[in-house]
Amino acid sequence: MKYIRLFALLGLLIGLMVVAADCASAPKALQTESDFTGWVIEIHQIEEKGIEGEILVESHADKLVDKYLVTITDETLIFKQDGENRRHVAFKALEATQQVQIWFSGPILESFPAQATAQQVVIIK
Repeated sequence: MKYIRLFALLGLLIGLMVVAADCASAPKALQTESDFTGWVIEIHQIEEKGIEGEILVESHADKLVDKYLVTITDETLIFKQDGENRRHVAFKALEATQQVQIWFSGPILESFPAQATAQQVVIIK
């Protein structure tokens, strides 16, 4: 009886370790509505400590031009939409003319273009 409890506890611990390892290895996309959708106009690779680069994103909605200079950090989640699925990609997957959805983290500086840091970027086209 003592060994059965020991094996059950060991099995439970191994199962929890597998679940924890799976959660840590695959970043999960945010499922909320994005803050901004637009087209990538320029890409600037920076590679400073904690910063991968910046992208200039533009939208022409309702005859108004909105532009954001978006900082991409090493914590920014970047995904590419493939049908119903999103796969994690690197900063180098971003290209000019792609349509992207952006979720911001922190404040947005009211300049032109507005400046913000991305929590998540999803390449949709």
